[in-house]
Amino acid sequence: MLLSPECWNLDLDKPLQEYPTPQFRRDSFFCLNGKWDFEITKSNDHPFSYTKKILVPFSVEAPLSGVGKRITSDDVLHYRLFFSLPQGFARGRVLLHFEAVDQKCDVFLNGVKIAHHEGGYLSFTIDMMELRDGDNCLQVDVKDDTSSPIFPRGKQMDKNGGIWYTPTSGIWGTVWVESVPKEVIKGIRLTPKFDEKIIQINCDFEGKVIQAEAEVSTRGKSLAKVLLDDRGNGIVDLKNFFEPWNPSHPFLYDLRIKINDDEVFSYFAMRKFSSIDFGGWKVFALNNEPLFLSGVLDQGYFPAGGLTAPSDKAMLDDLQMIKDMGFNMVRKHIKIEPMRWYYHCDQLGLLVNQDFVSGGAPYKMKYIVLRPFLNFGMDDTLTQSKKNLGREDVRSRARFIEDLHGTVKRLYNCPSIFSWTIFNEGWGQFDTFQCLSLLRIQDNTRLVDADSGWYDQGLGDFDSHHIYFRKLRMKNDGKRILSLSEFGGYSCRIKDHVFSSRNFGYKSFGRKDELTRGIVSLYADQVLPLIKNEGLSVAVLTQLSDVEEETNGLVTYDRHIIKVDVETMRIINGKLSF
Repeated sequence: MLLSPECWNLDLDKPLQEYPTPQFRRDSFFCLNGKWDFEITKSNDHPFSYTKKILVPFSVEAPLSGVGKRITSDDVLHYRLFFSLPQGFARGRVLLHFEAVDQKCDVFLNGVKIAHHEGGYLSFTIDMMELRDGDNCLQVDVKDDTSSPIFPRGKQMDKNGGIWYTPTSGIWGTVWVESVPKEVIKGIRLTPKFDEKIIQINCDFEGKVIQAEAEVSTRGKSLAKVLLDDRGNGIVDLKNFFEPWNPSHPFLYDLRIKINDDEVFSYFAMRKFSSIDFGGWKVFALNNEPLFLSGVLDQGYFPAGGLTAPSDKAMLDDLQMIKDMGFNMVRKHIKIEPMRWYYHCDQLGLLVNQDFVSGGAPYKMKYIVLRPFLNFGMDDTLTQSKKNLGREDVRSRARFIEDLHGTVKRLYNCPSIFSWTIFNEGWGQFDTFQCLSLLRIQDNTRLVDADSGWYDQGLGDFDSHHIYFRKLRMKNDGKRILSLSEFGGYSCRIKDHVFSSRNFGYKSFGRKDELTRGIVSLYADQVLPLIKNEGLSVAVLTQLSDVEEETNGLVTYDRHIIKVDVETMRIINGKLSF
């Protein structure tokens, strides 16, 4: 598969150098992405020599890493980097950040173990207490068992094929350091109160708050400056300069927070997500006004980078194409993206439905594969149901809950995220009521699709359906928002732009113009009548791009060929409204 570095603005020596967290940034940043020493062994002991190089932050399996090798659960990945910080960089403490490492890792600095982390999709931060002046040696040891029943894996599979993809092992997110004072702002929580026209600020500060302030500005002009209390909390009244955020006008306020000697910069938007009564149905509302959500499913995979986009431009290009086609939302499917991806959605005005990452033991496939054809239910509180859907192990359920909390904490401040999807098609589903209750406690500002696709427990804000193998037929019960959270999946294989000789899709077309006509007919003959007759409020087309054997994207996997006419798609989306 061809990949042009020029197409992505790809730097093959120092990739992805942009500041990783626009929602929480300081004026101190030193990126460690680039060529690291690398070795694969069967032992946790550090190797005597490193015979390979790897391009961080691309996973071992990704071609861009320079390794491109499948590993086993017995393998240990060893990373090593010698680095020295710029003169005058350290000003108290230096924090080391990992955006994502799959799956278990130990971190060593100058021979001293400084951290252990388990997961795969969430970031973590380490205080570099053992940092020296001059040269330092950073080592990271990683083990990954893709088939583990405990940890999240999403669409990764040891034996990829069909809708399951090549594993991602090791470091696959940006690694960077920043200098901070001894007492730091560990995090901020920004809650827009749309109806009251205020922004609520809650800071997590390490140390005693002596002086704290927040300043809201736009385009470099200060709008308001307020003092925060002795815990770093406060409210900014925006009544005199209130400007809502929406897809056609994605207005963002800039925010500066200073507590004692630490200062961070962020942004926020004034918007509100709700379910309202309209035309006899429950429908989605943005800022108290009904809005039809026309979206596209996005897996976030690239042929040369796997789960990691080759560049910031690659992510932005995908999202800009979605916007140009007239979609107003994207469903981020079974993956947590880098924070810059959400930043681009915030700026472009693309609403985001965020899935939690699935996991669990291997599923009993008859309960996954047969469910679209045989409309049977399942009580997910039962022990047998947990066994059927891969959550028999109590450790697996505990890990999912832990990651649920971690995901919400990480993404809470993203203005574009309007809803969470807890479970998808029964993959690792269990105790939906308990999971929903815990989620509501942590975040009551967004809507929730509790169980997307099937095994509906009657909970959450959406009555959520996946329909591929039959005509679109749905009934609105008037109790929840009617959502077609996956449909389409029309396949068109483009010669010389495919990943595999095998092909997966739900209906095949031989040419691009035939594919476009098929999608036009699908919306005109089936989606539009559902909006008129049943109050359909959400339609999510599968999918943005081809992914490995799946050739059902609007664009090829390498992003070289847009398969569906952009203007035609924009015209279709312009007709989708209540």
